[in-house]
Amino acid sequence: MKDLIDRIDNAAAVAGDSAAVRLRKTLLIFLGAAGVLLAPVAGYYLEGSGERSAALVAFVFAGVSAVGLVHMLVTKHEQVFAWLELCALLIAPFALQWFLGGFRPSGGTVLWSLLAPLCALVLVGTRVAVAWFGAFALLVLAAGARDVGTGVDLGTVLRFCENVLLVGVLAFIALRFFIIERERAQAALAREQERSERLLLNILPPPIAERLKEDGRSIADGYAQATILFADMVGFTKMSATVTPTRLVEILNSLFSRFDALCDRFAVEKIKTIGDAYMAVAGVPTRREDHAAAIADMALAMRQALAEHNREFGSALDIRIGINSGPVVAGVIGLKKFIYDLWGDTVNLASRMESHGVPGAIQVSRTTWEQLRDAYEFTPRPGLEVKGVGIVDAFILTGRKSAPARASS
Repeated sequence: MKDLIDRIDNAAAVAGDSAAVRLRKTLLIFLGAAGVLLAPVAGYYLEGSGERSAALVAFVFAGVSAVGLVHMLVTKHEQVFAWLELCALLIAPFALQWFLGGFRPSGGTVLWSLLAPLCALVLVGTRVAVAWFGAFALLVLAAGARDVGTGVDLGTVLRFCENVLLVGVLAFIALRFFIIERERAQAALAREQERSERLLLNILPPPIAERLKEDGRSIADGYAQATILFADMVGFTKMSATVTPTRLVEILNSLFSRFDALCDRFAVEKIKTIGDAYMAVAGVPTRREDHAAAIADMALAMRQALAEHNREFGSALDIRIGINSGPVVAGVIGLKKFIYDLWGDTVNLASRMESHGVPGAIQVSRTTWEQLRDAYEFTPRPGLEVKGVGIVDAFILTGRKSAPARASS
């Protein structure tokens, strides 16, 4: 049974359909199938009873349902079928009652016309459905007027109309209220999901966030080449003793917001901040060939951003930046307070390049220098003793090389 429902649900659906559109199409398939299968049975029964006009109404209803259903299944659009089916649901029961002689002989067939405004709540919306209910009410009154015109007692007709309309009003109001409240709840849920999505994307890179949502397991990926940047504010600890906590956070937030904008500008992934330290990487989680150049350009821009920040806040902060390139492992571990982080010797040496660096300077390792030496200017710093590593060659990045001037013709 579930497989059958799934097939019906997907019969007219396309990839871009929202849940609401799929619901409308599924409802129309059920309505159309019911009309195609059941209306002819009623038509044959009425034909056998000598009610040819009423039988014709049933056959026309089946034909309209069949045409609309085929149209939707072929075009995958539900609007035309929705209006055709609503019109048929509204008019056919009224016409049956008319041709069968009124309320009593037909058994109040016009009550079936209530399906039109009820289905309209789903198919065309709660506001437009009010007009469909108004049309239903007018048809009920028209059916009552016909009975009065053929000599039926007015009191009896009024009771018929009263019962039909009262049932209709209660059913319509109840269903409309339910749909409106459901839509409000869904809208509120969608807003909360959007806020949660934005928050998650502020914490994790988009591809990592998607993977985490899908399986919820720890993520660890190896990258053969990436470039890591560590930056530390020189003079921040001293300044923190002279300003209020609120002012301190305001200064640091303004500076790191500038760095965040640079990450977007150079397509670099911010990893985290630790106190007044800033960590970023290029080549992770999206692999790229120019990872070293992207980090170098960002580092140069960070010094300029700090200078602008100092002018704006009247501060005297300096920055020490360390860069290293090589293989890393990146991922998300643990169960709470997820953070996307990096591990490996490459990360450790990048941190050492910063901590053993010079205030105001960008210090890079030999592996990074080898990738950048043709396009950037460096000052060698050989024989640097690095704690936990030993003696290494380091280089101070001073800027990009000027493009050679073109010879005039």
